[in-house]
Amino acid sequence: MKARYRRQLITPAERRVLEFVARGSTNYQIAQALNLSYKTVSLHRSRVMRKLGLRSTSELRRFAEGYLKLGALPGGAHASG
Repeated sequence: MKARYRRQLITPAERRVLEFVARGSTNYQIAQALNLSYKTVSLHRSRVMRKLGLRSTSELRRFAEGYLKLGALPGGAHASG
């Protein structure tokens, strides 16, 4: 499956979690900010990793940072460092 197509499979909820991953937030911090359970956040992260064929959290973070820079995530066009 091509990478571009796999990126399109990411759900809006997974995109919201990725925005926080790109900023270095922990699952616990993401859960609090999005009013989700820790387990739900963990599930979103693992689904994104599976969909994109990522093997580590560092790969996930690098992907999320690049995705945010491209403006593909909510708030990406206005992200502050």
